[in-house]
Amino acid sequence: MNSVAPSAPGNVRPTSSVLMSTYARETVENLAASLASIRSQTVAPDQLVLVVDGPVGDDQEAVIADFAEDAGGIQLTLLRLPGNVGLAEAMNAGLALCTGMYTMRMDSDDLCEPDRVEKQLAYAAAHPEVDLVSSWSEEFFDDGSRGMIKASPVSHESVMAALRWRNVLVHPTICVRTATLRGVGGYRSCFGMLEDYDLFVRLAQAGAQFHVIPKVLLRVRSSHDQRVRRGGAKYALHEFRFRMEHYRTGFIGLREFILVTSLYSVFRLVSGRLRGRLYGLARS
Repeated sequence: MNSVAPSAPGNVRPTSSVLMSTYARETVENLAASLASIRSQTVAPDQLVLVVDGPVGDDQEAVIADFAEDAGGIQLTLLRLPGNVGLAEAMNAGLALCTGMYTMRMDSDDLCEPDRVEKQLAYAAAHPEVDLVSSWSEEFFDDGSRGMIKASPVSHESVMAALRWRNVLVHPTICVRTATLRGVGGYRSCFGMLEDYDLFVRLAQAGAQFHVIPKVLLRVRSSHDQRVRRGGAKYALHEFRFRMEHYRTGFIGLREFILVTSLYSVFRLVSGRLRGRLYGLARS
C-alpha cells in the first residue's frame, strides 16, 4: 500500500515524475516487470511519463493499457513518437511533460527496489541544496550469470573528482531536480551513447550538487553483448570528441586529457571479449 513520503521537519514532500521510454525491441516481460516495480513502491511517484519511442507491438500496448487501468494512484502521461528517435531525444520529449519537482529516470527493463522513491525523495526533502540524488545499483543477467553491485562514490566532492576520469553514476538511478535538468538543456546526442555521462558533466559545470545514497535502490538488467558493443572505431571517436569537449570547457586539464583519452582509446579498440571483461572490472 502506498503512503505519504516521510520528510524532514519543516519540509514538504517534493513531487516526482518517473521518466521512462520503451521501443519496439523491448520485451513485454521486461516492460511489465519494470512497470510493476514502479506500481509497488512504498511511496508512489506522482507521475509516470512513458515515452513510446516509435511503434511497438500489440503485446507492449497491452501491458501499457493494463498499467493505465491500475496505476496505483500514479498519473500516467503517455507520449507516442511517430518514429524511433533514440534515447536522448525521447527523454527530452518526455522531460517537457514532467510535472514533478524531481524527475526520476528509469529504463524499461530495470527494476526499482520497493523503497527507491521513498528513500530518494526523503533525502531530497531533507537536503534541498542537493540537485541530483543517485544510488548504488545491482547489475543482473537474464541468463543467470553472476552480476555485481555498482558502488559509486557518495559525497559531492568524491563524485566530482571521479567524473573527470569516468562515469561513476548509473543513469537510471538518478533523481534530479526537474528545473535543473531543464536548465542545462536536457540531453544531447552529439557524443553517441555517452549522453548520460555528458549530462552529468554539464550539470556539474552548471554548479549542480550531487549525492549518492549508499544503498541498492535499482536493479539494472545487463547482457554480455551490451558490454561487447560499447567499443569500436566509431565509439572511440565519440570518446575522443567527448574528452576534447571536457578539455575545451576546462573540466579537465591537459594532463588528464592525455591520460584519460589514451586509456579509453585502448579500451574502445580492444577485442569485444576482452573489452567485456575490462568493462566488468571498471564497473565494480
